[in-house]
Amino acid sequence: MPFQFETFSYDETTGIISRQHKEYKLTKLQKKLFDYFLAHPKQVIDKETLMKEVWGRIVTDNTINKFISALRNCVEEDSASPQFIVTHFGHGISFEAQIQQKKSTSNKKPFGMSRMIVTVALTLMIFVSVYFVSKLKQNPKPELDAAIIDHVLVLPTDYNNDLMVKESEKQGMAQVMQSVLNGFDSEGQVLFGSRSQSNREAIEKYWRLDKKLVVLQSRVKKNGEIYQATINLTQGNKTLDTAIIKGTSLTDLMQGQIDFISRYQGGTQKYKTAKIDDDFIQAMAYVKKKNFKQAQIRLKRVIANDATNFQAQFQLAKVYAQLKKYNQSIAQLQTLKATDFYAEHSSDIELALADVLFQQHHYEDLIADLKKYQSTHLHIGEVKKAKIKIRIADAYFALGEIQQAMKFYQQAIKNISADFNPKIYAQSLYGQGKVLENQSNADEIFSYFEKSLAYAQEASDYTLQILCLDEMAKILLVGNQWEKGLALKKQAIELMEMEDDKGKVAQGLGTLAAFLIQTGHFTQAKEINDNLGNIAKELKNDTLLLNFLHYDSIILMNFFKFENARSQIDKHLKIAQSSKNLGMQLDNAFLEFELRLAKKDLSGFKAEWDSRTNLIKDMGFERYQVYMDFYLARFYKQSGEDGKAIAIITKISEQAKANNDMKIFVDAQNQLAEIYTKTDAQKALDILNALEQYQPDANPYLELKALALNKLGRKVEALTLLNQAKLVFHEAWKSENEILLEQLQQEVN
Repeated sequence: MPFQFETFSYDETTGIISRQHKEYKLTKLQKKLFDYFLAHPKQVIDKETLMKEVWGRIVTDNTINKFISALRNCVEEDSASPQFIVTHFGHGISFEAQIQQKKSTSNKKPFGMSRMIVTVALTLMIFVSVYFVSKLKQNPKPELDAAIIDHVLVLPTDYNNDLMVKESEKQGMAQVMQSVLNGFDSEGQVLFGSRSQSNREAIEKYWRLDKKLVVLQSRVKKNGEIYQATINLTQGNKTLDTAIIKGTSLTDLMQGQIDFISRYQGGTQKYKTAKIDDDFIQAMAYVKKKNFKQAQIRLKRVIANDATNFQAQFQLAKVYAQLKKYNQSIAQLQTLKATDFYAEHSSDIELALADVLFQQHHYEDLIADLKKYQSTHLHIGEVKKAKIKIRIADAYFALGEIQQAMKFYQQAIKNISADFNPKIYAQSLYGQGKVLENQSNADEIFSYFEKSLAYAQEASDYTLQILCLDEMAKILLVGNQWEKGLALKKQAIELMEMEDDKGKVAQGLGTLAAFLIQTGHFTQAKEINDNLGNIAKELKNDTLLLNFLHYDSIILMNFFKFENARSQIDKHLKIAQSSKNLGMQLDNAFLEFELRLAKKDLSGFKAEWDSRTNLIKDMGFERYQVYMDFYLARFYKQSGEDGKAIAIITKISEQAKANNDMKIFVDAQNQLAEIYTKTDAQKALDILNALEQYQPDANPYLELKALALNKLGRKVEALTLLNQAKLVFHEAWKSENEILLEQLQQEVN
């Protein structure tokens, strides 16, 4: 519906604003925000309402301000002095323009009428298709020219109610179809409708993106002992192709449908000699549920009955990787590389091999293999190229080569559509956000994760949504936006619970416990961590149990229950050693030194440090030596050997800055400032002021700065900072700080 305002017009259907002979095409979120203002004219709307109604989740004030600014650039003569989108400070924002419905001067029908015409056309199409199908034999039409097909939207199969098909069977068959058709090197043409939306909603969604969209619908019924699928391939109100597929089982129909669709994917028929049977469908249902042990049993049964079922062999290789049977996975994939299956599924096989290398931390090999593959397989589609670039970027990031990682994350989305490939955009933006975590300001990083979350939601990818929510929560919590951060973290855990994956829920609880500890909420952290411990014991999972013991030890130390902490640290080491978990053995060294420093027990510290350092080198963890050096510096500081401590911290700072690792740099500079506070308060203050550009955590930054200012006689400033610190330290607030606070209050007053 077109609208006319004082100096501009707006087409609600297209999302285009016209002003002074210029057109501005609004993005999806910009349009949603502007439509909300349009529906609530001259009402002052607070930002909390906008978060709920437009974004549907918590976002930063900075994000809302950016969207408001973008809209003002479209509608205002002078965006610095807005007349239409007006901010009422402390209350909210209102839309003040006079709205008039614009009479259409074109021959276009109103949007509602267009929708009705589409609906009538679709209904007529179905009746016409049914009439012609009754007169056609199987596959009566010649194959279509693939050049006319941009995208085929495959809608969920419609089963007659009398068939009583189980939901698990439907999921399994849908999973088979997607895995087979997305396995082609030309992936990108075939799209899949979701059962969470109606067929009409799916068609309208993609029709807006591709006016040449081809829709494939199928309905299954049973005549006696014979199953029959009627397939219609349509474009708008035009029938392009129809077929009737018959078989003695639903699996026969599934095979026939895949055969029918595959020609529009650009594939040959070589893989079709492998029959898709009930075991294969059930195996794929198990894969979707992440029940990999049962999936392995079913897939082995399929292959035992048909050694040429390459799809089953490929899925078994991926299942082996999930079960950490890496050698078996690699052997299976290498075998497939010598078959005809590799000719059209080479990229999927290479990506599967890369996944195994990634899990084994063989990042250099992964990068070399995928780059070599790219250089020799130029024919693969843009979607596959994007997936390969994402995997290379992940490997570079794991190696700490963040510039290369950013380059490949950005390249991955260069030649593909966000509308048709939201998951790849979500992965790319999430990766870019992770790269920027130590390089940019919190608002910019938050926006990357926020955009990634939106694409992950569009792709219905819970795993990515959880990752984004975790990162966004961390940014808010570190920035002392406690309530918003906690809300996002709880939202992430709710998604984990929806997946019915207790292991993932436990991991989420561990992350939340870490946030709570970091912000000084030790009592809440204890409650959350106890829930993690209960799940770990129920699942008999050593890794989760080690996480529980780690957080419990830290919480107990902060409650000054050192003997209890000692008991948990000893249990932690025993389990880490028995399970041969080298990472947790390293973590145990950190816990050991935290306890000794908290107790101020320095006897034998250096000997223990030397022993653990040698162990770390034996385990190949030299890259974590910086953390060990931190503990040694803290030991020297407690021992009164400030010179040695300063030398170590200075070296750490220089290395961190050279590596652009600003978190370690900030931590080191805080330590340095703490030492200088005792002897040279001005130098300590200079160090802390220089750190402000990196937005250091409030704890210990505010405390240290207050102490330095107090030493310099700047009592009022010191009092202000200590009052701020008390608000954000929570249970981490020290008794000596309270004494200083009361003293300063008396002196200032």
